[in-house]
Amino acid sequence: MEGGGNAVSPQRIIVRRNAALGDVVSATVIADKLKEKGYHVEFQSHASAHPVLQRAPAVGFISEPHGYTHVDLDGAYEKNVERRRLHFNDMWFARANQNLHPYGIDLGRPINARPRLVLSPDERAIGLAKFTDYSRPWIFVCPYSQYYNVRSVPDGIWQAAAKQINGTLFWMGLRDAPAGFVDLKLRSLNTLIPWLACADLLVTVDTGPMHIAAALGVRVLALYQSSSPELHLTDQVDFDVLFPDGNLDCLNCQENVCPKSQYTPPCQNFDPVKISTTVADRVRYCGVSCVIPIYQPDVNMLNKCIQSVEHQVDEIVLTMEQGGVIPSGTLTSGKIRSVRHSGSNIGFGRNVNFGLRHTKNPFVLVLNDDVYLAPNAVEKMLEVMKPKVGIVGHLTWYPNGTIYHAGKPRAAGGGIGFPHIDHRGYIPTITEPREMENTNGASILVRRKAFYDIGGFDERFLFYAEDDDLAMRVRRAGWQVWYTPYATGIHDEHAETRKRPDMMKIMQESNALFGQLWGEYFRWNRNNPGLGNFDYGKVE
Repeated sequence: MEGGGNAVSPQRIIVRRNAALGDVVSATVIADKLKEKGYHVEFQSHASAHPVLQRAPAVGFISEPHGYTHVDLDGAYEKNVERRRLHFNDMWFARANQNLHPYGIDLGRPINARPRLVLSPDERAIGLAKFTDYSRPWIFVCPYSQYYNVRSVPDGIWQAAAKQINGTLFWMGLRDAPAGFVDLKLRSLNTLIPWLACADLLVTVDTGPMHIAAALGVRVLALYQSSSPELHLTDQVDFDVLFPDGNLDCLNCQENVCPKSQYTPPCQNFDPVKISTTVADRVRYCGVSCVIPIYQPDVNMLNKCIQSVEHQVDEIVLTMEQGGVIPSGTLTSGKIRSVRHSGSNIGFGRNVNFGLRHTKNPFVLVLNDDVYLAPNAVEKMLEVMKPKVGIVGHLTWYPNGTIYHAGKPRAAGGGIGFPHIDHRGYIPTITEPREMENTNGASILVRRKAFYDIGGFDERFLFYAEDDDLAMRVRRAGWQVWYTPYATGIHDEHAETRKRPDMMKIMQESNALFGQLWGEYFRWNRNNPGLGNFDYGKVE
């Protein structure tokens, strides 16, 4: 900062959040957005939070609270009368935009706002060395808050649950661990962070470890008590919520002392069997879920889609926005359930992010409701899903027997985009599975780990080009994208989205955003992975 007072240099902005470790991690999304805009961020917080902030890539300098600050996030949550309804990101961004307005800075809405913590390879190696002698999965348990019994579950419930869980359970409590747990005897955040980064799952009642694990890319099972996990975390991180027994009307009370029972809050009562079965579901090594995003589908189309895939997957999640409709007569079974986002006009990618978070398996089929798969399509995609593969796409046809998608190359002449190979043709040119730069998103099998490595779909896209962007970011993160002609399906193209009168405008905006994000990549990277000089026939 130059000149004192409330002056701000073009490079440096000071952000302060000085309470609660989980809140500090959550608030680093403001540092991320400022860094995106070209600012150097100093983050002020209490010393105990510094080990976390040191691993936040957008934070350039860390200090304890002192002097002037440009963005003061203290009280942004605590003093907000709507905190039981608003997401933390909404409150952080509202306060930050208010504070930054005099400087002509606007961070916009909290889109793609998920905290990230980054460890060095050495730190990760140290963490892994600690656990190599223990059987997997590695399940970390934060059994209680150090300060609030409204974020606590009795040790006896954890001990009963542990008897039914395979793998190794690591105890993160300060009290001695009950039977069935390995006591980590944690006393330092600098120790916890690289260890927690190795976990296959964190089960937690406290929000501090929850935020750290989510920012490290660790899957989280959060027990819902005095604070809603869904108001803390976003759909771009991998988390599940488990509710206590009973029809409690006091959840998300936002109190630190239970108003109903100071010593035995009713939200402490969790079924150990429910804990153990949910944990087992979330650490399985095989299995396929299916997410079908819908809005107002035709019942015959939707049922045809469901019938084609139901016997090929373990579960089907129909995901929709607030105004979405499940039409009368839609097929029902034990495999099929639906989830509804609270927002409207959220777009395809955000809808899938929300639905995928509610699935349980390591592989997820993202399927348009106007795609009807061949009986062995998922099996054929799984055959291609080798350890380094993040996405598998496949051959799809139009109902009239012509080709919809048989792979995607680069656009001709150095343009930005990915046209379809053999489009409207009859004979696919590619006859064997191969790695490619991109694949069509109407029906893709994704590896859960790869999906959450990149934060899922970019929620700035409403419709179109979000699948191209997803594939590009998956590859940038070190995963491969493959195409197989052995898996097939029929695509009744745009059966839902073509109902929108503004679709042409949305397509233009999506293509413009894709060009903005990837134009330089196309300019400087001339490779065409998986194709090279391959003669891929007709492209349109």
